[in-house]
Amino acid sequence: MNNLFVFMDYQNQPVDPELVTQKLNDYGKLVGGKAYGHWSKFPATMFSFSRHGIELIEMPEDGFGNKKGNDIKLAVDAMETMFSLPHVGDFVLVTGDADFVPLVKKLRTYGKSVIVIGRSKNTSPDMQLSADTYIPYEEIVKSEKINSTDSFDDIVEEIIKIMEEKNLQPDEIVIKRIITGMGIYYGTFGYKTMASFIKDIQKEVKKIILKEVEYSEYEENYMRFLERLVATSDLAMDVEKLAKSAKQKHQWIAKNSSSETLNHFIMQMISNGRLRQNKKGFLYVPAPRRWEIKYDKILPYPELREKFTKHVYDLFTKGKVSTISDALHRAKDDLNLTNKVIGSFGIALKFSGMFLGPDGSDYVSLKTPVKLNGSFDEFKISLDTFYVKRILKDEDIHENSLPIVSKYVFDESSPNPVKKVLDYLVKAKEVKLEKSYYKYYK
Repeated sequence: MNNLFVFMDYQNQPVDPELVTQKLNDYGKLVGGKAYGHWSKFPATMFSFSRHGIELIEMPEDGFGNKKGNDIKLAVDAMETMFSLPHVGDFVLVTGDADFVPLVKKLRTYGKSVIVIGRSKNTSPDMQLSADTYIPYEEIVKSEKINSTDSFDDIVEEIIKIMEEKNLQPDEIVIKRIITGMGIYYGTFGYKTMASFIKDIQKEVKKIILKEVEYSEYEENYMRFLERLVATSDLAMDVEKLAKSAKQKHQWIAKNSSSETLNHFIMQMISNGRLRQNKKGFLYVPAPRRWEIKYDKILPYPELREKFTKHVYDLFTKGKVSTISDALHRAKDDLNLTNKVIGSFGIALKFSGMFLGPDGSDYVSLKTPVKLNGSFDEFKISLDTFYVKRILKDEDIHENSLPIVSKYVFDESSPNPVKKVLDYLVKAKEVKLEKSYYKYYK
């Protein structure tokens, strides 16, 4: 494994140290680093640097800018590190400044590999080309995951989903096996024994499954499995192909169903509306169920979203939080929201385009200080827009489908709320209306 040493020109290119260090794990072992900045301006990030063994180098500001002095200090430190730490094979420069091109070339002359990380618009082409590897910071931010600890309800929901996909019964042994596989510790939820934890989980799982059963329990589970198979498949499937694909994944047990064959069972699903066929005979899951399956991690939660939006807006405008992560934690506690809800809203916040980082860029991460840039109405429509755009990324929206989209995103039967969002996107030239279909500009 390669040994990496990182140099961050944080004064001129502020980044999230957590995201950068996570990304560097893909390239080797980070053995140290230095970050250069006027740290009284960035107190929130200082601990993150220290946690990863990155030394903070103070570059005081006297009101006249000392960029050249900063550049020289970083370059001298890098060359000193190359000679004093020969076991370091890869040097990481978090900067876009073309003034560092000679440093990159010198390091490579001595047989060192150089990785450059920087924002695309602020990283000179010469810097990108001179490095062995160039990583756009935007790509690191886009791939960020929202980490959270599952609640009891989240665990129940996940177990039900696993059971549906694998056609399992809610037996004690089955649930214990799933929980063990998920790496869940019962003590986290206040239980003294695994047995008592499993008993309560099983009770909740059965309560939910039995409440939703219309056919036999086996049939209902298999229908959900088929719905998920159709909704998430990249390949178009007719009845024959779906039956074949399903049997390859999970055995069809005819004695557990009133249908003699799986093909007949699928035809029943078409008859009762759980599946539909287009003119070519290919199957699809009708909306909004299709979206509930495909976007399981980013459901719109209309009954909670407006209250969440107002709360987060107040937190930022009143100076109570400075990062998206802080806002999510506060909202979760203040509004008593589940991790799944917070996960969805967190992604919407991050990609809302309403936050600016220390350098004025709207490529922001969860843990770096940000500023909310806009009115409440602009903030609200940006979050509403996120869930409509998620659908548009996968499919065009017909004007006749607006009531269905509105019900899914806003829990309103009227098409007006979603029409307002689509008009906003058309005006912003992100979406066009063509022959009764709303489409993304390609």
